[in-house]
Amino acid sequence: MFKTEMGTPNSQDLDLFGLEVEHTFLPVVGNDFNLSSYLNGDANSEETLDVGTIVVPPDFKLIAPAPFIPLSPRGPPSRKDESELSNFIVEIDGSHTQKKKFLYSHMLNRIYVQMGVNFSVNFNWDVSKVPQMQMYVRATVVFADANQAEKRVERCLQHAHVTSNTQTTDEVVVHNVLRSARDIGDPNVYYCGNRAETDCWYSVVVQFNGPTGHAYNFVCSNSCSSGINRRNIDVIFTLEDASGVVYGRQSVGARVCSSPRRDKQQQESEAQLAGGKRRKRPQDQPAEDKTKKIKLEVVSDTQQVVTLPEIEVVGSHAALNILRHAYNLMETQRSTAHSYQQPVEEFDRCIANLKKMIDEFECKK
Repeated sequence: MFKTEMGTPNSQDLDLFGLEVEHTFLPVVGNDFNLSSYLNGDANSEETLDVGTIVVPPDFKLIAPAPFIPLSPRGPPSRKDESELSNFIVEIDGSHTQKKKFLYSHMLNRIYVQMGVNFSVNFNWDVSKVPQMQMYVRATVVFADANQAEKRVERCLQHAHVTSNTQTTDEVVVHNVLRSARDIGDPNVYYCGNRAETDCWYSVVVQFNGPTGHAYNFVCSNSCSSGINRRNIDVIFTLEDASGVVYGRQSVGARVCSSPRRDKQQQESEAQLAGGKRRKRPQDQPAEDKTKKIKLEVVSDTQQVVTLPEIEVVGSHAALNILRHAYNLMETQRSTAHSYQQPVEEFDRCIANLKKMIDEFECKK
């Protein structure tokens, strides 16, 4: 039944969109309108109901809402676990893994995984304690040690090189050591950070419509010398709304290695020994020599300039590729030396000579 108080759409509202209204008047009996009676010709009334029809011009276009752009937090992220606001819980099940390429240590709260292998994380929270059903989980990789907290974790030079990134050239994605297992470009996955601003941490933000799980993978290893460089890392997961307000935070350790089972067993054994479980020395075994031992270190030859012998190769294309490979290798080593505050003068000289040789070779072609 249609009531007479149903009026036409507000003309002022429609004027905002440039729309018009065509009026159709239908009879009303007893303040009600019966459509079947009207169609059968049984309705007798002097009252009418004005039913408005909106006329949409052919060139009318609705303005799409602005796309969601997550915040890129500045400075070292907070490491304090918070679960009281929303009962936010991060769970990792390492019991069912792919050929033991991904393991989880409950003792150390640490993931052991090979580079490029997906590992799943389950997120749970109390939906009645958050402002909206649509929430976001941000994953940020940080150095675990307190004296490294001010340094941003980013991908090593080798893995960040263009030849290792055929799927994307986006610098934010390329230099982030962590990725979502979803395809790059997924509308519900966002990569945050700014390479030019060192206080802008890299993170991965995923949109969820409720508690669920998600798979991630690392694209750099703990052993990469110009990246993580054997330092311990953690992954901080934060539950946020669209404005970036945090409703929960939990962290999990991570080790990206070639043999997860070996490293897991080794680090758990070390943790047990550090906790007071020390083996007793047999009575007949002589006491350990207390003489101070000095560790001898061999000076690296990475700064030594080496002159290559004259070589012959078949084909100008092959020769040019050899020169370019040497040029790229020198640039990579220079960047590594510069990041560790080592002298780079010899690198600059070699790079300049190689660049000159490449230019001269290309001119002869």
